[in-house]
Amino acid sequence: MEKNIKDKEQTKRRLIAAVAHVFKNEGHTGLGVNKIARLAGVDKKLIYRYFGSFDRLVEAYVVETDYWMRFVDQLHELKVPENMQEMKRLLAYVLKNQFRYFYEDKEMQRLILWELAAKSDIMRSIHHTREVKGQLLLEMTDRYLQKNDVNFRAIAALLVGGIYYMILHTRNNGSMFSDIDLSKQEGRQAILDAIDSILEMTFKL
Repeated sequence: MEKNIKDKEQTKRRLIAAVAHVFKNEGHTGLGVNKIARLAGVDKKLIYRYFGSFDRLVEAYVVETDYWMRFVDQLHELKVPENMQEMKRLLAYVLKNQFRYFYEDKEMQRLILWELAAKSDIMRSIHHTREVKGQLLLEMTDRYLQKNDVNFRAIAALLVGGIYYMILHTRNNGSMFSDIDLSKQEGRQAILDAIDSILEMTFKL
C-alpha cells in the first residue's frame, strides 16, 4: 500500500514537472496530453486517473506557481494580527513579497499574461479560486478599517493590479515606468517604499 501511494505521488510530481518544462519552454500553446505524458514517461491514462482531467493537471501546476495561491495556503497557519500595526505589517509583507516574487519569477509572469490574453477555462478557474482564497486576507482588514469607511478592497485592487501591469509592461517595453527604472535596485526599492507609504496613509484615514 505504501509503495502504491509513493508511486502515485512520484508520478504526479513527474507530470507536474513535465507541464512546468513545456510551459517554460513553449508557453501554454505547447501543452498537450500526449506531449506531457511522453515527457513524464507515463501512460496518459494516469493523467485522468490521478487528476481527473488534463485541465486539472495544468491547474495543479498553476497553483504551485501562483504567488497568491501559495501565500494564502500559508496564511491559515499564521497568527491572526492582534492590532492595527500588526495588520499593516502583514499587508506590507504580502504586497512587497508579491512585487519581489513577480519581478523575479518569469513563469508567474507568463501565467498572468496567459490569464490576460486568452479565454481559458483553466485560468478562469484559477482566477476565481484566487479571489475566494484572497477573501481571508481582506476579511482580516475589516475589523481595523471598516469603521473608518475605508474600502481596502479597492486599494488592494489598485496595488496588486499596478504591480502586475508595471512589471509586465517593463518586461516587454524597457525598464522605465513613471521615470522609475525597475532594472535598478533603487528603482525597485522606491516601489517597496511606496507600498509602505500607501499602507501608512490607509491606516491613518
